[in-house]
Amino acid sequence: MNAPSPDPLRIAALLEKQLHQNLSDTELNELNSWAAGREDHLQLLSELNDPTLLLSNATALARFNEEQALQRFLEKQGTIDPVQIEALPRRIPMWKWAAAAAVLVMLAAGSYIWFTSKPEQPEQTASLKPPDVEPGRKGAVLILANGSQVSLDSLQNGLVASQSGMDAILQNGELVYTPGKEPGGEMVYNTISVPNGRVFQLTLPDGTKTWINSGSSIRYPVAFTGNQRQVEITGEAYFDVVKNRKMPFRVRVYNKAEVEVLGTQFNINAYENEETISTTLLEGSVKVTAGNVGSTGEPMQQLLSPGQQLQLTEKGMSLIEPDIDKVIAWKNGLFNFEGMELKQVMKQIARWYDVEIIYKGKVPEGKFYGKISRDISLAGLIKGFEGSGVHMVIENERQLVVMP
Repeated sequence: MNAPSPDPLRIAALLEKQLHQNLSDTELNELNSWAAGREDHLQLLSELNDPTLLLSNATALARFNEEQALQRFLEKQGTIDPVQIEALPRRIPMWKWAAAAAVLVMLAAGSYIWFTSKPEQPEQTASLKPPDVEPGRKGAVLILANGSQVSLDSLQNGLVASQSGMDAILQNGELVYTPGKEPGGEMVYNTISVPNGRVFQLTLPDGTKTWINSGSSIRYPVAFTGNQRQVEITGEAYFDVVKNRKMPFRVRVYNKAEVEVLGTQFNINAYENEETISTTLLEGSVKVTAGNVGSTGEPMQQLLSPGQQLQLTEKGMSLIEPDIDKVIAWKNGLFNFEGMELKQVMKQIARWYDVEIIYKGKVPEGKFYGKISRDISLAGLIKGFEGSGVHMVIENERQLVVMP
């Protein structure tokens, strides 16, 4: 007589514990026995033990519904009939829904075919390979004072330019300004322009470190003189400012706002296609001045404390306490879609992969949740949305078509 099949809910719970590496010896033996029963079970367990694979293929964190994910798992195991799916949640104890988290990560680990029972397909030839777009990378264009442009994407380490007594040196993908051998001259400005599909890091002449997001730019003097340090940005940038009380650091955002600091860490998001200019303070203290900066009118001002974000819209200012990890996820190499609507998500995708977003039909409603490495390819990211009710295809190399 054949041994009874293990309870799929029990296996899902064990897989979840395996992901958190807190299985007991007895549970580990139970899980290994289950894995040994089928080749695809063994492959799945192997994938869950590979942290590199989990990180690089974590594509299922868009908006998967946990109940639907677990139902799919149970249906695959022959536990339920598809027509019974809607009634299933009311018959399963609530604590067992935690096991659905394991299903999501299994999908993320590249096991989607295992769950959906798709028949094996012959390996595709190169000519039939589905379209894909590689993720963004480090790179930028340096615009010198005389208007000439230097692409920093493929340059080797070394001197890029010498201007007004300062050398611009490329060091491992980062541009650093240091005093040169020539004497200083008149104040001149450089601009770092970071196109879509790129991200870049810059060390300003005073040692302030700046991370610049896709579709952004920063204009700055090659040497700070006088009684202030002032730069201008478009798009999004993160600053770690060197303290100098005698020379405040100011960031101007178009002519709409100015952020003044002495020494602090903060993020500014000011893309033109966003309705809000957001300044988020992580450390220190900043003062935001809004309105027609430099005009004779009375501007609005607001002091920020660490953990606060000032949002500026056409209607005025508002102060909130945001999720800091979400704000600076881009700087840390992540997408963080927690609580975002689809159009917000698509703006980030468009900038990072340098693609045009095209909507066909009604834009799906609802919010998305999850975090994922920005190192994943666009095709890999699309897989993560397959269970969310949103369908996407890549067309004409640089167009991402979104369908409900």
